[in-house]
Amino acid sequence: MASNYIDINSWQQYLTNEDYAYLIQYIENIKNGISNDKMIILVGPSRSGKTTLIKDITSYLSDELCGYFPLSCEFIYYETIKPLGFFSGIDEIFNSKKNNQAIINFIKYKQSFIADTNNIHKVNNKLLEHSKIIMMSHIF
Repeated sequence: MASNYIDINSWQQYLTNEDYAYLIQYIENIKNGISNDKMIILVGPSRSGKTTLIKDITSYLSDELCGYFPLSCEFIYYETIKPLGFFSGIDEIFNSKKNNQAIINFIKYKQSFIADTNNIHKVNNKLLEHSKIIMMSHIF
């Protein structure tokens, strides 16, 4: 497990101290079965490391705790919902009141999500109220 921690720790140089501390606490909460009260949205242009960070989090926590969820919210029918769900392109459901509300309801019931987007201005405002934005500004 020590080598996986280095993967997560290496992100400290690319995030603000506050964002890094929040991210680490969020991940440790999932690892220890503690609820989070917000969704994290990773925001940045292409090649800013959003997908790589998600892969590093998955490596650290394991596939048993993490998985990609469809934006259609069809995951509500899954037999087992993983403690941490990833959404790619959360801005794609901007106008879907049903899908945004479903995600908000899951957040209220302490389901943890990490989403990514290139376009934060296209993310539903109600969803933003239940989210912590982490800016990814370094270009790799």
